[in-house]
Amino acid sequence: MQVGCFRAAPLEYLHMKNVLSFLGKWLLIFLTASIMIFGVVRLMPTTPVEQWLTSFNLPHTAENIERVTKLMGLDQPLPVQYLAWMRNFFRGDWGLSLISHVSIRDTFFQKLPYSVSIGLCGILLSAAAAFFLGYRAALHAGGFCDRLSSALAVFSQSIPSFITSVFIIYFLSVKLKAVKFFTGNPVHAVVTAILITALYQLGGLSRVVRNAFREEMTKSYVRFSISRGFDRGYVLFRHASRPVLCTLIAAVISSFAWVFGGSTVLEFAFSIPGISYFLVDSMKSSDYTVLQTYLLVVVIWMFVVHLILNLVLYAIDVRRRA
Repeated sequence: MQVGCFRAAPLEYLHMKNVLSFLGKWLLIFLTASIMIFGVVRLMPTTPVEQWLTSFNLPHTAENIERVTKLMGLDQPLPVQYLAWMRNFFRGDWGLSLISHVSIRDTFFQKLPYSVSIGLCGILLSAAAAFFLGYRAALHAGGFCDRLSSALAVFSQSIPSFITSVFIIYFLSVKLKAVKFFTGNPVHAVVTAILITALYQLGGLSRVVRNAFREEMTKSYVRFSISRGFDRGYVLFRHASRPVLCTLIAAVISSFAWVFGGSTVLEFAFSIPGISYFLVDSMKSSDYTVLQTYLLVVVIWMFVVHLILNLVLYAIDVRRRA
């Protein structure tokens, strides 16, 4: 009993230390990122004050600039603006667009489901397909699945997704008239965008899985099981899949940053009312509040992704609990 307690206490202490280290690291990342976002956005070549005056054909006089600057709340010192932005953000008040005066929070929650569904569903679909494709590619080196995974990886690196989107629109909507992407059911456009996202992630992830399985094949426990007469495919799938799955999850983590920005091209190609239209308009008008809120949401999204996937890794990887 005493020995068990002696061994358990350091283990619990180690786990708590890892949790505190993870949270501390992300707190530092969040603070650093928020300051950098706030500063970099204000380094844009034009200001929202100038864009607002230009949109209403008003002269850029000192009086007009001063009046609009005060109206937008940009006359306060930068530290005061930053603290007010952080305080209001965590209160749920994301402010109004400096140009259109629409609620940023309401607009985000209205448009984000389109962007998140495209990126998130596409990545999860590609990860599931990549695991099985990579498994077959590793099992039969030089076979059909191995060549297919390699071809998909080259395809995703050489042909932009916009070209593929235009080809699909022309072939299915114009040539065959099978799907009406712009005037029909918007679900068709979203599903097609998800499939394109999965296609462009599949090649790289399947090669990661394939290489991880090939590396596990050199391990002594796999070679020993095969030497005892077990089928190689069974040994790989039954015993080597867990470390390979950990490798796949680690590779997928970086892909989740693509959920917001990567769907931009597809949203424009298929006229999907996601966050991209709002973001591009805000970039053209140098809308500080929209841009800084968008970038901060991406940072929070990556924190949530890292937290969830690290918990998944902890649950399936015995070595992390040893």
